[in-house]
Amino acid sequence: MPYKIYTYEDPYKLDQTDFWDEISCLPHFCVARTMVNGLKDVMQDSIQGLICPLDNLVSFPPEDFKSKHEVYRSWTENISLRIQQYSALTTIFKRELENHNIDEKFYQALQQNQTYFLEAIRLFIELGIGPDSLDAEKGNKEQRLFTFALKEVSKDPLFSFPHTPTVSTLKEIITELAQNELREYDEKNTGSQKDRLWYERAIKNTADQPLKAIVVHGVHQFSPPQLRLLLDMEKMGITIIFLFNYQKQFPKMYSSWEYIYKCFDAPIHHDANIGRYEMQMMQNASNALGCALGEMYEGHYQSRDSHFQKWHGLYKNVNFIEFANITEYAHFVSNHFDVAQKKYRDSQSVIDRGNDVLNHAAVLRFLDEQVYTANRDVHTLLKIYYPEYAKERHFLSYPIGQFFSAIYRLWDYERGEIKIDIPAIKECLSSHILTAGSGESLLRTFYNLDIIFDGITTFEEFREKIATEYVSHYNSVTRSRAKGPIYHLRQLSIYNKYKVTKKDITTLVNAIEEINEIAKHLFAVDDTHEDYISFGKHFENLEAFLKRRDLSLANEEERTLIDALRLRLDKVKPEKSFSGTFRDLQEGLYFYLKQKNSEEGVDWIVKNFEQIDGDILQSRGQKSRGEEKVYHFACLSDRDLNCKVDDLLPWPLTESFIRKAYAPIDLQFQVYYTALGERESFLRYALFYGLCYNYCDVRLSYVKQYSEETTEPYAMLPVLGLKPSSGVVDSIKKPIPYSINVGQEPTKSVRYNRNEMMSMFLCPYRFFLDYVMEDAPVQQGSFLYQKFYENCLVDAVWKRIGGQPKESAIRYLERVIAQESAIIRPYFSFWKQTETLDLERRAKNYLLHEIIGESTGEKIRPYQESHMDMRRMFGKAKFYIDITESEPKNPYESFENLAKREYPQKIYSLYSLPKPDKRPADKARADELCNTTKQYINQVYGKDKTAIPADWCHFCVHRGVCMESFLTIE
Repeated sequence: MPYKIYTYEDPYKLDQTDFWDEISCLPHFCVARTMVNGLKDVMQDSIQGLICPLDNLVSFPPEDFKSKHEVYRSWTENISLRIQQYSALTTIFKRELENHNIDEKFYQALQQNQTYFLEAIRLFIELGIGPDSLDAEKGNKEQRLFTFALKEVSKDPLFSFPHTPTVSTLKEIITELAQNELREYDEKNTGSQKDRLWYERAIKNTADQPLKAIVVHGVHQFSPPQLRLLLDMEKMGITIIFLFNYQKQFPKMYSSWEYIYKCFDAPIHHDANIGRYEMQMMQNASNALGCALGEMYEGHYQSRDSHFQKWHGLYKNVNFIEFANITEYAHFVSNHFDVAQKKYRDSQSVIDRGNDVLNHAAVLRFLDEQVYTANRDVHTLLKIYYPEYAKERHFLSYPIGQFFSAIYRLWDYERGEIKIDIPAIKECLSSHILTAGSGESLLRTFYNLDIIFDGITTFEEFREKIATEYVSHYNSVTRSRAKGPIYHLRQLSIYNKYKVTKKDITTLVNAIEEINEIAKHLFAVDDTHEDYISFGKHFENLEAFLKRRDLSLANEEERTLIDALRLRLDKVKPEKSFSGTFRDLQEGLYFYLKQKNSEEGVDWIVKNFEQIDGDILQSRGQKSRGEEKVYHFACLSDRDLNCKVDDLLPWPLTESFIRKAYAPIDLQFQVYYTALGERESFLRYALFYGLCYNYCDVRLSYVKQYSEETTEPYAMLPVLGLKPSSGVVDSIKKPIPYSINVGQEPTKSVRYNRNEMMSMFLCPYRFFLDYVMEDAPVQQGSFLYQKFYENCLVDAVWKRIGGQPKESAIRYLERVIAQESAIIRPYFSFWKQTETLDLERRAKNYLLHEIIGESTGEKIRPYQESHMDMRRMFGKAKFYIDITESEPKNPYESFENLAKREYPQKIYSLYSLPKPDKRPADKARADELCNTTKQYINQVYGKDKTAIPADWCHFCVHRGVCMESFLTIE
């Protein structure tokens, strides 16, 4: 019999079933590693042979396992093949464009979605569906092109799916898989021999038995390569025994399993030894909820039924959380994981802790709450929080990988030089790859100078505008004299020699030039024509670069990955004829440098629903050992549990197209497509399974908001009486943070400086940042630069027209403004002409209304240097604050008394600050302000930073650091 299908009620008693003797020694291939671990935990001694994930066989051999044999790895894990296939599609699309079969707009759309298009092509090849089986006329424009492309690539050896090995070869491969299981065990359990004998027995039994049958356990969502392998093995005479859990009392809950497996046209044998599974005599809230959910799905729900009332009494207090968004969800998980890390560190020996030895699996054993998610978005955030735990981290996750990724985005093959793309430039600067300077100093300099890069898009513009013009202007400003027209520009971050030194600028310029030189070396290939590049020669250059670089800054894990990358490059180099567009190279680089697939492994923080059925089997042992474990089933919303086939198919494939264009007669397609359509049922089953067989506590949750989309809880849960509670209910006992007392030398005196006291008057925290943490404030950011430019024009023009007749000044005002603007405009070359014209208009309005208009008599009032100093530093000399709703107050009375209250306004005039150097009578007030400032610095009366948010925050250089002004916005 080619196929057999066995089912069982109780996974904890699988070794007591009537078919166990038949299958106990056979190779077991499970849906996931978690099921392997779960079955070992429950009945390891009863398993006589190999047990491993099915995908380990499909993609044999593992990357770090040496073998002369291979199954489908050259297809499933061959990244360089994907790049070549991607390039082949580019050629087809370009030819169709040149032949006017598609237009430019459609061609661009294809480029944007080419990765998905390739996935669709590969899917049909894996399923063995040829182009002649499709009726192209049943599809839209994209689908007709798909059919055409499938026909074109069917002639190309690049798209030939590998042949399945013979029975004898498969026998050797399965034995080697058993050996690999032992190898992986030894690597994870150095010095431990606890289970080694079991692995050795499995190897012996697997090697001794002929390959006549295998067991495939718990697979619901079959992949095409899995199906191809199983069907080919069946054709070779190997019996495929499918095994899965099935509770007869819930036929509708398990109907998708029957629906999928009936495609194999084999009778389903249900174990007769173990009767109906009794869920721990209903002692568990999780089991009660599982039972209620199952009965409701069967259509038996009656709220007044005694069974349902009993179940509800058990599960009514199950915690059901409503997370506001995916970030709040990730934060909840992070809280629990941080506690697990702390427990793990506390359990380590002093030596291991000092050497920062980290065992991911061991950390997870300390996790008191295991989360299973129906939506995978949370993985992305957690990989950012804990990158060291993401086992599938690939080369691009490391600085050197990010550097290469950025280099590929920067290169402009038409110009033969890099583009100035700011995000990519920053990635290169921070990578620690450049010899010009350290990543930290280069990035710090870049952030201080980022405004001068506005509008710079090419390397040629960089050389002209920054490396030449800006450097010259910087030198002019730093050499200028106190009364010169450009002296005040020193207050700007880009011209302040204390903020950015001449050495910093030179280093940054050298670094960007070094980036260009590296890119030229990598991409300057002799046989390049048009936009095509020889991949073989290019990767030779890439490997040469890796060999030459001093990689002492790379950590050990990164160096290992670099070695792995060089091995991959060795595989590509012989293919001298392989070429493609530069865009192919850019898009393919991600796949090429990637070290592992994107599926989350068994040792990841949050697991997927596919991993529930194995993990939950460990709950019995955890309960018996007294572990306080919680199984948390997350993302239980209608949105996340209701899947459409179109969402699972790669573009341009749709359910409608497949139904119309293809008459499925092939078993492989029937099983795959049936399973795809039952994805929604699988998620519901996985939740049910997890609840039913769980011996520990349970928690449920869902995410309320995804971007602009609002979701609702899974419909069955509210009907069962479970209502979500908003807000994170978290009773984690976090360790109390420790504090360190640092000795502080009290400030003995503060000298009077009027500008400093103005800052203290408006906002003590601004004074602290301006004059305690720094020597003086430095203007930074486009808004403050514009205000500064405007005030520079007002200052320069007022000097010229002060004391002059109003009539003549008004007549020549625009000309004078233009003349003064022409002097300083070159130092702001990063602005467009329209922006400087707007600033000139603003300066003119201020001069007309505030200087000329407010002057009494026929002449303009004389120039006031102190007034302009105030405006340059604080934006205004007077602030009129509306106090009808709230009133800002300086907590220090001597400063608060300087403000004038005229309801509904409060006037903060910087002129109110004493002038002891000009008015001796002001000395007492000045001394009082100095004494108050000393008390603030020494924190005599409080520990608060004392930020006072008001209108002056708009002109504060620390606004983005302080954030107080944003907190007051409703």
